[in-house]
Amino acid sequence: MKIRNSAKAVIIHNNKLLVTIVKDKEEEFYLLPGGGQEPGEMLKKCLVRECMEETGYEIEVKELLYIRECFLDSDIHRVEFIFNGIVKEAYVNGSRIMDKNQIGIKWIEIENVINEPLFPIGVRSLIDYYSKGKYIKTSYLGEIF
Repeated sequence: MKIRNSAKAVIIHNNKLLVTIVKDKEEEFYLLPGGGQEPGEMLKKCLVRECMEETGYEIEVKELLYIRECFLDSDIHRVEFIFNGIVKEAYVNGSRIMDKNQIGIKWIEIENVINEPLFPIGVRSLIDYYSKGKYIKTSYLGEIF
């Protein structure tokens, strides 16, 4: 089984959370921006690169918030490192390279994050707590859905 690290960002600006919009065969849903770590790449550099590619925003990576694990298919064990991110530069439209099923980005109201189609579902309440200053630093989440 292959282990694949990825870095994700919780980016809150003006009481809104930045998400990527993804569409599969049946529905649209939201994901935190970020993606897979390349060999020889530090996680923070990975996250800056992935956020620029997916959202067009340059970010500053802050503290590690959560670590999540999941199994993709039978041969990939993903370890996700979820960081706090801050928008550093204005939107840079021309630099977006969206992922395969990504159809856009959106700023969603943080007060409604619980009711949004953000996946994994388990991060909705964690982001809600975090936005209110009620989180435990660097929490290991295990496998949440």
